[in-house]
Amino acid sequence: MDCLVNKKRKKFHDKVIVITGASSGLGLNIAKEFIKENAKISICARRLEKLKKNFKNKKNIFFQRVDISNQKSIKKFLNKTVKKFGKIDILINNAGIAYNSKIEDINLRKLKKSFEVNLFAPVVFLKETLKVMKKNNYGRIINVSSGGAVNCAETFFSYSSSKAALNTLTKTLSKELKNYNIKINTMSPGPCKTEMFPKNKLSTKLSIPTVKYLSSLSNNGPSGEFFWFMKKINIISDLSYIDWSNPNFFRRK
Repeated sequence: MDCLVNKKRKKFHDKVIVITGASSGLGLNIAKEFIKENAKISICARRLEKLKKNFKNKKNIFFQRVDISNQKSIKKFLNKTVKKFGKIDILINNAGIAYNSKIEDINLRKLKKSFEVNLFAPVVFLKETLKVMKKNNYGRIINVSSGGAVNCAETFFSYSSSKAALNTLTKTLSKELKNYNIKINTMSPGPCKTEMFPKNKLSTKLSIPTVKYLSSLSNNGPSGEFFWFMKKINIISDLSYIDWSNPNFFRRK
């Protein structure tokens, strides 16, 4: 039995994993899970005191307070990560924010902030991390999205629209990375209970199997897909099959 456990843990042994928003909720549980797997973890969040409380004196852990709406702050964090561990194998863009407002009452400053955190920050993390992953021709990337990006619940436009943009980022980048052994996918943790959504019922731990699966994909594994509790769901239709030069396509039937 011990041999089987050790065999499983070798999957992430010596892997360097970057996780954003790791001070609570899903990010915290992901980090704790990979600590059990003997991975090397680099994590960031706004609340340094919570990172210290959860990860101080832990082995193979690097943590830092990072304002992910600040590009320079992200770059410094990632440079220190590479300096400490020598590489980045897995990136999990987990940090996010949500504002609740009817569209007619929406605060444009808060709408902009939603995109800064939920979309622009992951783009910066990707831009910097891909430089390292491409050198090693290896990378596994998870963008934590939301079912809200598809369901479009009322009063959550800023959140759902920024997460929908994250889905299109993932799909587009998967095509740009097709010649590399770098896989990028999105996943929804479902309506889980977090500080951001305290009324939700599900545990964030239910998403851990999906996180571990997407973090350890084989060379021919999926990329550019959306996952919900280990299930691949088609949320972006592929229109590449359409022959736009065919005049019959534009005629009503």
